Amino acid sequence: MNKFVITTCKTYPIPPDNLLPLANVLNRKAIPCLFQPWQDVQKKRIILPLCAWDYSIYPNEFRDWINQSYQQGSHFINSPELMLWNMHKSYLIDLQQKGINVIPTKYLIDPNDILPTIKQQQWQEVVIKPAIGQSGQFVLKYNPNDPLPDLSLYSSGIILQPYIAEVASNGEISLIFFNGNFSHSVKRQPKQGDFRANSAYGVSIIPISTSDKIIQQARQVLDVLPEIPVYARVDGTIINSELLLNELELIEPALYLHTTENATETFAEILSEIAGKISSNHLI
Repeated sequence: MNKFVITTCKTYPIPPDNLLPLANVLNRKAIPCLFQPWQDVQKKRIILPLCAWDYSIYPNEFRDWINQSYQQGSHFINSPELMLWNMHKSYLIDLQQKGINVIPTKYLIDPNDILPTIKQQQWQEVVIKPAIGQSGQFVLKYNPNDPLPDLSLYSSGIILQPYIAEVASNGEISLIFFNGNFSHSVKRQPKQGDFRANSAYGVSIIPISTSDKIIQQARQVLDVLPEIPVYARVDGTIINSELLLNELELIEPALYLHTTENATETFAEILSEIAGKISSNHLI
């Protein structure tokens, strides 16, 4: 059986405890599973890049690694095409154009375009994000009456969105799907006084039940993709009983497998079936 790699990264090489049970289940299914920084994965492998938490620091190297690994015969659980598209947050504009209810999003290259865009859109306050970014790093709330912040680190471009207070007050809901089927959801509540629903900023993770209506709206995000991903996390804020999409995570999302019964086993079974098909078809 081919080796299965859950990639970490050189910046954060130690996997989180909540993913160890997934590796244990795969090993029990006779699928040798190991954790390894993506920078060190060179042989043909079945790759799940769930802990590639530094790719935004090395985006060109990460792109090259995905392309080269694929060309050399490695198999990614989500397709390279989907992951490369999902790396750059301008994908939100693509989804917006396909009719998904997305936070209004503008992609800018020149920081000098920020103030004219804010004025044109009549936004009172905005959120500035790097176009390639992870874990809320360098995400800023900005009032156009203030001087522009230093944006020299935004080499990938700038994502500009209106600040929506409900993201902080209501929190963010994350819905996890496997093969397009809803598995479970959590609420990510920013700490008091913050708007970033990221673990680096003290967010609280709360398992929740989600209405069929919201699940259906999240599934519609997947339906407009060219293919249904094996794993996906749909992040949004519920405003007036409607899901407003914040992010679609197809590369290295926290899947919160530990927050619900059988999620680890369900995902492991799906991965086991994929590994079996790859082996039987001699694809790796």
